[in-house]
Amino acid sequence: MKVLAILTLRPDARLDAVRSELADEIRGSWELYSSGILREAYATEVPTRVVFVIEADDAAAAARHLAPLPLVAAGMFRMDFVELRPFVNWSTLFRTDNRR
Repeated sequence: MKVLAILTLRPDARLDAVRSELADEIRGSWELYSSGILREAYATEVPTRVVFVIEADDAAAAARHLAPLPLVAAGMFRMDFVELRPFVNWSTLFRTDNRR
């Protein structure tokens, strides 16, 4: 399953602490990417927010994958997860009983 993970830097996160851990955070996310867990990564219009698409069994597993990242482990991010499922509503286009 794909899980959308939205990570937003907490307003009380100290920028000096963020800067000191950022290189290790990026290395850790690269390890997740190169192992096939982190499938996509995006910046957003909000400079303190990133969005990841993670391959995991569910949102809890996605959170466990991200937990070792230094900034995540330090509690500097608020994390929101959305489990993504196939959009099956297109199947209504192919009904043979002509219902709308």
